[in-house]
Amino acid sequence: MPQSILTADLNNGFDLELPLHPATDTAEDVARLLDRLLTLVDDFCVGSNASDADVVQALTLATALRTAMAEVGGTAGAAVPTRLLDVEVRDAAALDG
Repeated sequence: MPQSILTADLNNGFDLELPLHPATDTAEDVARLLDRLLTLVDDFCVGSNASDADVVQALTLATALRTAMAEVGGTAGAAVPTRLLDVEVRDAAALDG
């Protein structure tokens, strides 16, 4: 997805221009959710040792799960609960051995 950074200010943030998917219903909701997600990530990272790679991995997994939930919900005709019942975390290096 092509994007362009309109302004960058290390003290105050940056303006970013992203083209939205044609299926987007409300650009304002997308912007508000993105702002909330970035704030949540920043708040989490302040009190943890999470690296940028950890953050990207978590967001990638959340996106994959949300995509699957939308597909299942569309097929079943009902929303899928957003709570995780169980999470198993494995180190990728351990899977190779």
